[in-house]
This record gives sequence, structure tokens and C-alpha cells, in this order.
Amino acid sequence: MAKEKVSAAAEETIQIVSFLVGSEAYGLGINAVAEVLRPLIITPLPRMPAFVEGVINLRGTIIPVIDMRKRFELKEFPTKSRKMRMVITRGAVSAPTGKGYQMLGLIVDEVRDVFHLPKRNIEEAPEAARGPNADFIIGMGKVNEQIIILLEIAKILSHEERAALEEAGNGDA
Repeated sequence: MAKEKVSAAAEETIQIVSFLVGSEAYGLGINAVAEVLRPLIITPLPRMPAFVEGVINLRGTIIPVIDMRKRFELKEFPTKSRKMRMVITRGAVSAPTGKGYQMLGLIVDEVRDVFHLPKRNIEEAPEAARGPNADFIIGMGKVNEQIIILLEIAKILSHEERAALEEAGNGDA
């Protein structure tokens, strides 16, 4: 039995933050998540894609915010404001000075769990989920009977969308 515990502890895992958008479960690597909070007041930005809600001021840092329901082109339904959360991520948008990356807020329906997912439980995304409009899907994680769609935050926005946000952040929009 002690041998089983050692081999289980040595198993390679990744730590995932899981959340719901609509009825589907999604996950991001823990390193991409800076924090989770209740939605803040959002200031709209002009001439942005429909899924860009605007920006928030989080402790003096201006952070663009996108609505994941709109990003994934899902139907709107009344939100349960008690559960709706904002996931602040890093690595999605270049910093205005080109030094590293700034943060991006994601509005999700509910944040679920933080857990370790064994790499052996991750499969490649199916062919239908790969392509130019869904290249942010990097795999499918199997947790018990549930499938969690794993996302790559650096690909959640297209090059054009990142450029538009960077331009707005520089005050040139």
C-alpha cells in the first residue's frame, strides 16, 4: 500500500482552476489565474468586439474584461449574480511597453474548483474543436464522469483582438 501512495504522488499532474460558462465546464492552468473576485464596475470601451465588456480598475491597474458567454457565442440567460465571478488572468494580452503581459478579466458563470488533474486524464481536443476559431482549446480533461474543456489563455483572443485591446490601453483608440 505504501508503494501505491509513492507512485500516485509521483504521477505528473497540472493544477487547474475550473469554471462554468453556460452549462459547460472549462479549465485554466493555475499559473494563468491571478485571482477570482466578484464582478466590479465595468467601463465600456468604444468600437470593441461585442464580447469585450470594457475595462475595470483593480487596485490602480486597468484590466480589459471579456464576457466568456459572448466570446463563445452562447445564448444569454439570466445570471445568478451570487455565483457569477470574474477570473483575472495573466498572459492573454501584451503589456503596452512590450514587457511581459498584462491581465485580462474573464466573466464566467461560476468558479468551481481548484484541483490537480493527472496528465494521463488529458486528451487532445477533438478535430471539431480545433481550428482557427477554437485554437484556444488545448485539450479535454476527464474528471470522474465529467469533461473539462482546457483553455490556453494566450490564445483566447485573436491577434487582431489583442491589438485592438492594446491600442485602447495605450489611449490611441
